[in-house]
Amino acid sequence: MNSNPFASMVQTIRNDNKSNSSVVYRLGRVITTMPLTVEVAGTRQAGNRLLKNDALISFEIGDRLFLVPIEQEQRYVIICKVVDT
Repeated sequence: MNSNPFASMVQTIRNDNKSNSSVVYRLGRVITTMPLTVEVAGTRQAGNRLLKNDALISFEIGDRLFLVPIEQEQRYVIICKVVDT
């Protein structure tokens, strides 16, 4: 029996969209504070790879952070700290 060519085309488009979709946010954890180093997506980011919300003053080791990736996840913007309720 022949497969439905439209179903095959839809599956191809879905697979292509999955591979091209970018991550909207990431959660990270502070590893060191001086210099600030954050573990995010299985990597350690520091220095000019991190930007932060100007309202964030200080960080402590272990702080959980909400980050937005930019530049194809080569840099991250720290939006806020994440805490338990």
